[in-house]
Amino acid sequence: MPTTQTTKRRTAATKRSTTAKKAAGTRARKTAATNASRAKTNVKRRVNRPQTNARGIRAQVEFVGAVAGNVVQTGLTAGTKVAAGAAKRVADIF
Repeated sequence: MPTTQTTKRRTAATKRSTTAKKAAGTRARKTAATNASRAKTNVKRRVNRPQTNARGIRAQVEFVGAVAGNVVQTGLTAGTKVAAGAAKRVADIF
């Protein structure tokens, strides 16, 4: 079943003259060819351009650094708690 846009387009096409329909077809083909050519050029340009992903790599490095910092901080906190607990037990004994 055709969509509303398709129905509108067909209705509009039946109201236009044959010359107008031919001109619209020519414009559509020219636009499609231009878009295809532009896309092809863009792809060639993108393929030939050396791509660096510095932003992504930098973000990953920062993330790894943050995780490492968190691990170190967690280890220090845990170590401090263990040392404090041990000191308290030793103090309770004496």
